[in-house]
Amino acid sequence: MRGWSLITAIVLVVAGAVFQDALASGHGAVATAVAPELLDDLRGEWRGEAMVPGSPVYVQARVAGTAESPEVVLSIPRLGVFEVEARQVEVAGDELVISHPAAGLVAELRLRSGERPQGTLSFPNGPPQVTSIAPVTFDLVAVPELRTAPNASRHDGELVIPGGGRLPITVVLAEIDGVEHGLVDIPAQGIQGLALIPAALDDSFRDDPLAAASGVRRWRVPVPVEANLIIVPDGDSWRGRFMQGPLALDIAFTRAADAAVLASRRPQDPVPPLPYEEIEVEIPTPGGHVLAGTIALPPEAATASVPAVVLVTGSGPQNRDEELMGHRPFRVLADRLARAGIASLRYDDRGIAGSTGEFATATTLDLADDAAAALAFLKTQPGIDPARCGAAGHSEGGAVVAIVGAGMAPRFAESSPAFVVSIAGCGVSGARVLADQLARIYRASGVDEPTIEEIRARQARLLAAMTADETDVDELRAAMRALQEAQIALQGGEVDDATRASLEAAGVAEMSSPWMRFFVRFDPAEAFAKVPVPILAINGTLDLQVWHDLNLPAIENAVKAGGGIVEIVRLEGLNHLLQPATTGGIDEYGVIDLTMDEGAMSLIAEWIREQPARRSDSGGGS
Repeated sequence: MRGWSLITAIVLVVAGAVFQDALASGHGAVATAVAPELLDDLRGEWRGEAMVPGSPVYVQARVAGTAESPEVVLSIPRLGVFEVEARQVEVAGDELVISHPAAGLVAELRLRSGERPQGTLSFPNGPPQVTSIAPVTFDLVAVPELRTAPNASRHDGELVIPGGGRLPITVVLAEIDGVEHGLVDIPAQGIQGLALIPAALDDSFRDDPLAAASGVRRWRVPVPVEANLIIVPDGDSWRGRFMQGPLALDIAFTRAADAAVLASRRPQDPVPPLPYEEIEVEIPTPGGHVLAGTIALPPEAATASVPAVVLVTGSGPQNRDEELMGHRPFRVLADRLARAGIASLRYDDRGIAGSTGEFATATTLDLADDAAAALAFLKTQPGIDPARCGAAGHSEGGAVVAIVGAGMAPRFAESSPAFVVSIAGCGVSGARVLADQLARIYRASGVDEPTIEEIRARQARLLAAMTADETDVDELRAAMRALQEAQIALQGGEVDDATRASLEAAGVAEMSSPWMRFFVRFDPAEAFAKVPVPILAINGTLDLQVWHDLNLPAIENAVKAGGGIVEIVRLEGLNHLLQPATTGGIDEYGVIDLTMDEGAMSLIAEWIREQPARRSDSGGGS
């Protein structure tokens, strides 16, 4: 949820302020034929740093495929892009041109071969402060395949973050042609095979006791907020220090039996050939922007109209797959639904990936307009039964589909879904959700109760300032400062005055945003009470973000008070992403291999198939 900043301290890996803190990526690749010699010259993996004003932008690109169908897999940490297939690849003269939308902008990368391969990074679309940056040219450095190198070694470690969080990290090292190379996997952050950059121990590290140790190495880790890793030999493996912002954390590594990848590809990700059709679509909206999406159409649609569902993402800028920490929940769910004979439409949020529009100013009601427009579009598509089209939303998306079902979408009240599915959705106001989740998430991370109560009290002050009838900017700023001070103290670090002021300004801006102001005040029960069609509401019992015993009863009571039909299901041992979990903590999401519990997906599919056709496919749905 977008409100994590209220309840977490300084997150270990966050996105740079210049490009927003979005984890968004494109979907699929559109390619034109590339001159064979250019592709041959560039085939393999490359890295480089574009010296963009403010701070460098690290780029890693793996070029593969054929001249007829080139493929490029990108990692641009500052944009939250890790190991994602580029949206568009084409040739322009002697350049390979890669275009990829992420974090509310489009990054364009041009690669050139030759004795000194180079890349050029520019931002043709996005916020004015980014698009005004002139194209930046940088050298390309080849990234060798380390995992298969004869002398490669893998070392697994775990960072223990102040407050109790744990972050597994793997380092692979190998010497090739007399030069040592390294790469890093951080599964919980969706990071796999990111090249480590060798760096000297300059004056800023001289006071570190490890700096004088024999065999010491320093690597720069090009994650969104750059980090440094200092390691020294320790028996057959390494020990060292991971430094990022105010944090300096010790870490001990254990040498693994081989250098095989630790952060394997998610086992539930669909692998071609697929037993259904995927159709790329563009959805017009009443606001004038266009949503880019994908319809997964089962083979049954060739001979009969099939039921269908629009998948609505949770809070924060999301692509159509709801991609997070190496998982693609909506991609996996769409696959399972198609195999069950149910069509689905998933789409990029407005202003994200392939969709146009502005995300930063959108409220939950605006997102409901988008979902309603997507539903209306889906009803018109060949092979779809318009009377059996519904909407399913995850997290905040659960409230969004309730608004759509209630006919409360401001510009598209007539969309009339045949059913509504709330997946880990909220049944109470955002302020209550945020207040409830704080203690649960901190407790799962091992934070002691007195500290939790202190931070809860400061969060309560901030929420009170946000929900007041008239916003007192001075009180909002003071409350934000007090909360951040407690969070920084929990991390055991120090920040300078400039960093503190920057954090405070960013926090106040987020809490003052149109989305947040609406989110903390809106009670989804108002919408659930007006939904006239069947509702399925499911939450995991280890969902620490949207607690089942707070939100499911609120949904059930609201629907029954309004005379509606609802089925409430608690899924034992599942977290906010419907993964089988141990604690339910956020730090588990990326570590768990499964993207979504198979039983949960079967439940959703079976329930949708059982729903009758809506008798009337017109009207406001209220």
